[in-house]
Amino acid sequence: ENHLTSLKYSIDRLVSVGIIPIINENDAVSAFSTTTNVDAFTDNDSLAALCARSFGCDMCILLTDVDGVFDRPPNQEGAKLLPFYSQDQSVGIGEKSKHGRGGMASKIEAAQFAVSPGSQCRACVVVSGNDLSAIRALANSEYELEDGEEPKGTLFVTPGSELEEQALEDIKFIEKNDDET
Repeated sequence: ENHLTSLKYSIDRLVSVGIIPIINENDAVSAFSTTTNVDAFTDNDSLAALCARSFGCDMCILLTDVDGVFDRPPNQEGAKLLPFYSQDQSVGIGEKSKHGRGGMASKIEAAQFAVSPGSQCRACVVVSGNDLSAIRALANSEYELEDGEEPKGTLFVTPGSELEEQALEDIKFIEKNDDET
């Protein structure tokens, strides 16, 4: 609790002077790993979700090496990007990337935690860190899909929220337009 309070204070001070902090689980915030044999966090995704919940973030962005969450491993034929992930949904998970520790299962778990009931974080998006336009689109308050454009990443929202209702309506609209073309 004391570490979280100190971290929150530090983050608030940085943001108040216009600095956007980047937190990495193997940095100083992982103090427990030097005093015990147990890492405080298993990966950056779980740390990001904890920060999003603890610091009252509106949105958490989890970056990955694919476009978002797919219905099956993205390298399998017919894999489809899920623009919205409902809490009762399940997907096929492929092998973890050789570059990270968490993998897609970790991202899904972290995203669900970030927006779970009781959190001030209203949305979490899993999106490609290689697509600068995706990050810009998410940060833009007036993000609108162009005709034929696919949504950027996969959205997770608090179950039962107005944002969930809006996301479900948007998905129905997109699916209806796809059926008509």
